[in-house]
Amino acid sequence: MTEEKRIPVLVVDDTPIKRRGVCEFIEETQTLQLCGQAEDAEEALHLVESLIQGQPENSSLQGWLVFSDLRLGSDNGVELGRTLLEMAPGLRIVVYTQDPSWALAAEIFRQEYTRRGTSRSTSRRRDKTRGLHGYVLFGNMLPDYLERIVEKVVDQNETFIDAEVLNFLLERLRGERLTPRQEECASLIALGLSNDEIAARMGFLNNKGLPNIGPVENLVSELYNFFAIYGAPSDPGRRVLLAHAYEAYAGLRGKPSDPVRD
Repeated sequence: MTEEKRIPVLVVDDTPIKRRGVCEFIEETQTLQLCGQAEDAEEALHLVESLIQGQPENSSLQGWLVFSDLRLGSDNGVELGRTLLEMAPGLRIVVYTQDPSWALAAEIFRQEYTRRGTSRSTSRRRDKTRGLHGYVLFGNMLPDYLERIVEKVVDQNETFIDAEVLNFLLERLRGERLTPRQEECASLIALGLSNDEIAARMGFLNNKGLPNIGPVENLVSELYNFFAIYGAPSDPGRRVLLAHAYEAYAGLRGKPSDPVRD
């Protein structure tokens, strides 16, 4: 692979030894090129701002990847990632931490329709604020693992969540099972289908032969409860997390399947 095709990467971590370890593994991969590092959120913001100014032909920093620790002193990687995406929406932001947390996964992938200080009616006319792109565990961040993240997040334009986080969820389910209808609906969500498309596939039609999404919405609500995915009903990030959760539940990880769309 030529130098020009390597993916530029920024690393943000306030612990020098951890930051150095992540940077070293990045430099060992064939697909990544370490282009900057920061020890806190403020330094990361200044770094990205300077990169934007220095690349007028790619001011959104499309194709750049950021790895950020979750805890950054008084700041955190999730809030930093959201701010960076407002500055440079082409970035792909991956947050890493030590421990698996399903609640944290929901926060990382959460998408917002309202900006701070903006009315909901006004914000709906704007593009939604996207969720972040990956949740990984620091202890797994070896070169091969980083390559898998790149394949998902950059090459396939999908979201990545560590398998240990999903296993943490499955252990909490303690043998509970979806009904056949719930599983059919979940499998179609994992394929990226909309509620209208799912209603048509599952045969939920009104008297005019058009999709009736009422039963689908009920099934989706049941799925959110089953997989303990909470948050605002309008949040598309919950659907991304649901697709990941169902794929893990169904044992689809590591097997050929249609992509999870975010």
